[in-house]
Amino acid sequence: MFYSHTFLARKGPLSTVWIAAHLQHRLKKSHYTCTDISSTVDRIMFPEAPIALRMSGHLLLGVVRIYSKKVDYLHQDCNVLLVGLRKAFASIAVNLPEGSSKAPPEYITLPETFELDALDLDFNLYHEGAPDNHLRSQEDITLTDQVPVERDLYIAISFDEDIVMDLSHPDVPNSRVDVSEH
Repeated sequence: MFYSHTFLARKGPLSTVWIAAHLQHRLKKSHYTCTDISSTVDRIMFPEAPIALRMSGHLLLGVVRIYSKKVDYLHQDCNVLLVGLRKAFASIAVNLPEGSSKAPPEYITLPETFELDALDLDFNLYHEGAPDNHLRSQEDITLTDQVPVERDLYIAISFDEDIVMDLSHPDVPNSRVDVSEH
């Protein structure tokens, strides 16, 4: 049998595939998820050194087992997600009118041209007599002027005497900026 020992070495490029073919119980999930199927098959089909047909068959068996295990992991993850979604939406009460099992298409689909001005939002979504809490008066949704007109627009800033005394102390450098220069 002719093959390069570097392929099957413990840290070799095809070692995980060889172990999957012969000692599948030794591999962990991380070994399966780290293996790139396409590059591994390329290394088997176009090797750097000649590989015997029997050896390439064993390696392809390992690739098939790794791929099968990856599919099993994906299936398990999808099932966990599906169960989680079912649990999340199982307790939500749907308020559909009696006799209907699904919402009308115009409630859940967008029009051909989506223009906010042309969008008809006058659907009768509420029961007759129920208050519409989604409409507010103009005063509630409009911001009023925040600047008081009656008062002086300039604000007077005063310093405490302690700060003024510290600034006049000879050890503290004078950090005044002359406004007239700017």
